[in-house]
Amino acid sequence: MFDKIKEDVAARLAEVFTLIGLIKANESPMPMQDSAEVKILRGLFYVHLYSSLEFCVNKGVERYLQGLNSLNVVPAHFELQALTFVLANEFSSLRDVGEDKKWVKRLELISSQSSIVVGRVNDGLFGLYLQNVWPERLEVLFACLGISLPIVPDPSYRLHLEEVVDKRNSIAHGRFSAMGIGGSRRSPELESRLKAVNDTCFYFLDCLEAHYQERGSIKPAHRSAYE
Repeated sequence: MFDKIKEDVAARLAEVFTLIGLIKANESPMPMQDSAEVKILRGLFYVHLYSSLEFCVNKGVERYLQGLNSLNVVPAHFELQALTFVLANEFSSLRDVGEDKKWVKRLELISSQSSIVVGRVNDGLFGLYLQNVWPERLEVLFACLGISLPIVPDPSYRLHLEEVVDKRNSIAHGRFSAMGIGGSRRSPELESRLKAVNDTCFYFLDCLEAHYQERGSIKPAHRSAYE
């Protein structure tokens, strides 16, 4: 189910491996100063690496939700936490509703939880939320999906992910230049960040795939009906 996405993610990450190879080949031996071009490439490395991470997370979540849609699960059979996205339209209808409609909309939301009418989940629902893939957002995502596993395969990877997101944002939003960011770390440190993101991407997809196969977003009593 996730094979094509894994291939696409691997292709994206292969570009980053190519970039780190170029950086290593052009770095000056210590203690010599590196050229401006190498520093710029090291800064852009964070942008390139982050794009692979965001691509993986968004495409993986889209595929998971597409899989749920294909099962035609009724809201009453979903785990409670899954209703956070299954009933997204109902939650949206509560926003800025007038006083005269507030209680009616609340009743409709409560009633929707036990509905036996199949509805479709927008597979791009999390897209805006996942435009910045901070670890905290991945934890919220896992909680909504009902995945109880940690968001990274190795606890030390969390800090690397935070650094990648932060430095990508610093460049993308103009707070620092690529050369300014790229002057602080050399290729061995960048390779550890690449390993963290690479391992996390495929771990993340494996978590989604296993959770889908186990029908983890569906109440245990009803899972056999959706095999």
